[in-house]
This record gives sequence, C-alpha cells and structure tokens, in this order.
Amino acid sequence: MPSTKQKIEEEHGRTLTNRQTTFARYIVEGIYSNADCARKAGYSVDVAAKQASILLNGRDYPHVLDYIKDMREERERRYGVTTIGQLERLHKLSIGAEENNQFSAAINAEKIRSALGGLTIDRRETINTIDQLSRDEVTARLAKLQQQYPQAFMVDITPKETPDEQGPRGELLEHDPQQPTEEVLRDKD
Repeated sequence: MPSTKQKIEEEHGRTLTNRQTTFARYIVEGIYSNADCARKAGYSVDVAAKQASILLNGRDYPHVLDYIKDMREERERRYGVTTIGQLERLHKLSIGAEENNQFSAAINAEKIRSALGGLTIDRRETINTIDQLSRDEVTARLAKLQQQYPQAFMVDITPKETPDEQGPRGELLEHDPQQPTEEVLRDKD
C-alpha cells in the first residue's frame, strides 16, 4: 500500500521535496508560524515568509497543500477525541483505579464520565470582586459598562447655587422661628 506521500505524488505527478515535507510536518504540528515552519524546513530567513505563502496558496504547489490536508486527517484519525472513545477510556481508568484501591481516582473518573455522558452538569460561576481585579481590568469593565448603559454614566455637571443646608433629596430646609422645634416641645411636657 503506498504511503500518503507517494499517493499525493502520483495524483499530482509532482515530487514532494524534503523541504516541502518538513514544512508540511511543522505546519501540521501547529506550533509555529508559517514563516517559522519555512525557516525550520531550510528556507532562508529572507524568503521564508514569502515561500510559506506560496506553499500554502494552493495554486503553485497544490500537492503540498494536499499532503498537509492528508497528514492532518491522519493525525485526527490517530489522536482524535470522540465522545465514545473518551467514555471507554474513562471507564477503563475507573476500573483500574478501583482495582488498585484508588477510590478517589475511580470516583473522579466516573464523575467525568457522567458529565461527558450528559448525566450531570457542573454548574460553577466565576464571580470576580473588584478587589481581585487589576486597575486595567476595572477600567476595561467600566468602559464596557459605559458602552452598554450610557444613560447610567450621564452626569449633569452644571453647578447649582444652593444654600449649605439641604434635605436628603436636595430640597431646601427652612426654619420658621415662630414654630417651636421638637426639643422645645419635649421640654414643656
């Protein structure tokens, strides 16, 4: 059975060079930028970014792009995570932990299995208090709130001339010297 590389080369009638296969391998890893992948594959620093773009555009070297696609699919088949696969794996881990009297680990595996299977729901809320946030985070949160609720941030900044004495709602308090105050009324009793 021909390898992925051979199959791609036959389909396109073009040979994958060592640099192209190395470039493809680094791209599939997904750790490096496109230019870094080209540099690691042996392309010079001066042309690495341009060469990566050319290799990935699909017009100039379609066989390289197909090779990358096939390698990604193979990686997905080999290491892909599926619900059934995870349920089976967690079940095996649970049984193994229980057989070794590691009940905490067995319970943990079963708890994850039940959540994965949809039997339980982990309800956690992350609540940040202002004292746990940095100054930048507080500023960002205030800016977001100001965008969402601009009416709450409208401030009337025109100064008003008011006497020193005001009631709880800003109304003026008047004192009528003819009416006795509560203290005077209590003293008379």
